Formats: sequence, structure tokens, C-alpha cells
Amino acid sequence: MEFDYSKQKHIIKIPPRLQITSFFCGAAVMILELAGSRIVAPFFGTSLIVWTALIGVIMTSLAIGNWLGGQVADKRPEGRLLGRILLISAIIIALTAFFSNLILTQLSEVQMNLYVSSVMSALIIFTPSSVLLGMTSPFIARLAMLDVKSSGGIVGKLSALNSAGSILGTFLGGFVLISLFPSGIILMLLACGLALLSVLIYTGYWLRIISVIVLAILGTGTFFAEKFGLPFTPIGEQIDTQYNHLSVAESIDRRNNRRVRVLITNPDCLQSLMYTDAHDELVSDYTKFYDLAFHYKPDTKKVLMLGGGGYCVPRHILHTRPDVSIDVVELDPGVTEVAREYFYLKDSDNLRIFHEDARTFLNREGKYNPGQYDAIFMDTFGSWIVIPFHMTTVETAMHLKELLKPGGVLIVNTISSVRGPKAGVFNGIYKAFQTAFPTMMIFPATAPDPRYAFSQQNIMLVAMADASLNNLAPVTSDSEFADLLSHQWLEPFVPDSHVPAFTDAFAPVEKYALMQ
Repeated sequence: MEFDYSKQKHIIKIPPRLQITSFFCGAAVMILELAGSRIVAPFFGTSLIVWTALIGVIMTSLAIGNWLGGQVADKRPEGRLLGRILLISAIIIALTAFFSNLILTQLSEVQMNLYVSSVMSALIIFTPSSVLLGMTSPFIARLAMLDVKSSGGIVGKLSALNSAGSILGTFLGGFVLISLFPSGIILMLLACGLALLSVLIYTGYWLRIISVIVLAILGTGTFFAEKFGLPFTPIGEQIDTQYNHLSVAESIDRRNNRRVRVLITNPDCLQSLMYTDAHDELVSDYTKFYDLAFHYKPDTKKVLMLGGGGYCVPRHILHTRPDVSIDVVELDPGVTEVAREYFYLKDSDNLRIFHEDARTFLNREGKYNPGQYDAIFMDTFGSWIVIPFHMTTVETAMHLKELLKPGGVLIVNTISSVRGPKAGVFNGIYKAFQTAFPTMMIFPATAPDPRYAFSQQNIMLVAMADASLNNLAPVTSDSEFADLLSHQWLEPFVPDSHVPAFTDAFAPVEKYALMQ
């Protein structure tokens, strides 16, 4: 027979199973949110827009769930109904783990902008489970509230437990679970936990039996999913790191019919391409423009690269110029491990790797170790085609200048257009960096012809603090740099007056990137 909380006239303490449920549900919401971001990442990335949509939808769903839970709990303050809510949420989260990839695949094939795609994916995949989890908080409070004189203490204690669970879920999900398990498996484990809670909440024999059966099915599904993978998984190796969701796949380069291995952090394009039959040969056209540093400063011996990715450029330089040393700043240690495992990155006396944010590195080294690099290469991108805003600013440019030796060269990769509505990102960066570098040269890597000025492409910005280029050797048609130099934009370039120079206080890179 079910225990009826409502007939108790006095309360001494909140039943432990209600305390455990409140704590776990708080953790479940945060774990769902963190794991959900990794599920969406292969299809829409993890940009600020995607995160905003995910957080906004889940918070809205929780609010709706809170309201519904309060209404239902007042009408039917029954433990078995709470158990049913937990069991249904467990089943829905398990279904999310199994079918989210299929749903996201269909959504990604519909031509919608990133704002709409992000909100739609969050609504379809995470709203049902978030609403149900939101219903648990007022329901638990109603079941525990047996004396109006102690209602404040009960609500306060349960709110504290729920918040404590949210804190644990945040750290556990972000620091531990995502590093240990695929996102789908995390959701399956979460579903098992909720099903176990329903067993604790139910007091009726047959209701408990049903929950135990569901728990057994979910546990079996988790085991097989871990062993054989979840259905509809995107092609290639899927790897979750502390900061990113990565995919490693192979395809054929149609230009020369050679096999290429690809590191993907952004679903809209490919990054870090490597020929499987020539690991040190550059594939992406834009990466070849970093060699211009050795044209503009032939005595270059020490290079800093911001953004490691698959380490294609560092491997190429170490192979072709063994007298050059290179420091690489890569935020994500997981990316470096992927480069070691899949992209033949090897240790070298001429290679140093720093795992930290590039801006943190610049702030420190610019202050305490200025003037140490002949050339700096910048290739920092998030999971979308956006350079992190704090790497596009006037303040960043000043730190970059501090780190360069006299006559040093800075080469920055951007994805934008030279002119038109798609040129906002490039214009903002150009204006910001122009404050520190009087010499600025533009190299459209894909289509240098002015007729393609409005086309989005990789645009390499070559900047020098030294305004004089008189010491350069003349370039002949057989020079190793001749083809690269032929891409230089020679028409007058005047930055768009409507685009501000990006600063730490205001750098709307997402706004302008979305126009692309």
C-alpha cells in the first residue's frame, strides 16, 4: 500500500528518497544540457548561438515544467505520480540518445539559418525531457510539505539540494563524464538513474516491478550502445574532448584522386586535412600562405602558431625547414591527442606545445617575454567559422606586436569576403590590427580575382610592424613564393566605415559571421 504523505500532520524531516530525488534531478538537468551540447555539435557546432538556443530552450522548458508540476501536485499529491514522471522522463531521455542523430540529420538538411536551426533542434530534442524534469521540483516540495509552519524550511532545503545537484552535475558532466563517455552513453546512464529513482519512489509492488523492468531494459541498452555504438551516428570517429566534439573521417581529394584524412570541429566545413600517403604535405590552400613568412623575413628561425588543430602547418614546417623551431598554443589537449593518434604528430626538439587559451598566452608572454618570435601564425577558430572574439581585437593586436622581433611577420587566417555584406568579420579584424601594424597585405587564398571580392573564402592577412619592405629580394617566376604572391590583393582597400574596429569591449564577430 502506498505511503500517503498528505495525511501526516507534522513533519520531522524530509523523507530521504525525496531528498535524493531532488538532488539527482538538479544534477540531471545540467548533465542533460552539457551532453546535449555535444550531441548537437556535429550538426550545428557549439558556437555562442547554439549554446544560447540550448540554454534558452531548456530554461523555458524547466519553467513550464515547474508550473505544470505545481498544478498537478496540488490536485494529486501522490508519490506514484512522481514515480511515473521520473520513469517517463527516463524513457524519453533514452529515446533521445538513440534517435537524436537521426532527427538532427534531418534538421541539418533543411535550409535554415543557424538561429532557427539551433532553436528548432533544442525544442524537438530537449523540451519533453526538460519539462518533465522541471515538474519534479514542485512535486517533491508538495509531497514533503506536511505542515505549513515548516513550509519555508522544507522548500529552502529542497531548493538547496536541487542547486547542490546542479552544481555537482555541472562539474561532473563538464570535467568527468564528457571525457569518459560518448554523449549518447551519458544520456543512457542518466536515464538509468532516473529509472532507479522511480523504483525508490514507488511503493506499490507492481509499479516497482514495472520500473525494475524498464531499468533492466535501459541498462541492457546502455551496455550494447557502449559496445556497438548508437544508431545513426555521424560518419567517422566521434571524439568528445574537454572543449570540443571532434570527428575524424577520410575522403577523396577530387583534384588529384588522393585520399585525405580530415579533422572536423565545424559541421559546415572541413579543417586540418592531411594526405594519407604524404603526412607532411599541405592539403588546404590557405595553409600554404603561412610560408610567406619566410619570404617577408627570410631569416625566420622561431615561429609561434596560435591554434594547433591537426598540426598540419607545424608538421610541414618541421619537415621542410628543420632549422626552424615552432611553439604551438592549442587550447584543447584532446585536440593534440587526436593529432598524435590520427595525424602523425610526433615529438620534436624544435616543437613546444602549450595547452592554454591563446589570449592568455599572449597576455603573459607579451608582458614578460616580448620580442621572441620572427613570425606568428594565427589560425584560431571555434567549432563554427568564427574566430573567438577576444582574438580579433585591438588589444590582441598589441600583444602580438609585442611578441614579434623587429621586422617580424604576422599572418592571420580569416573566413570572410573582401567586400560586401559578407565582409564584416574581415573588416573588423583589419581595422583592429591596423592600429598595431602599419603594413597590412591581403591575400585571398581561394579566389584572388577582384571579380570574386564578394565571395566568402579564406583571406590571409599579412601584417608587419615595420613599414619598410625595401629589403626583400626580387621575386622571379620560378620563386617558391611566386604563386602565393600572385594572390595579393592589389586594388585599393578601404575598410567599411560601418564596421567598428573590434575591441575587448565590443567585438560582434558572431553577428557579422552569420551574415556570411
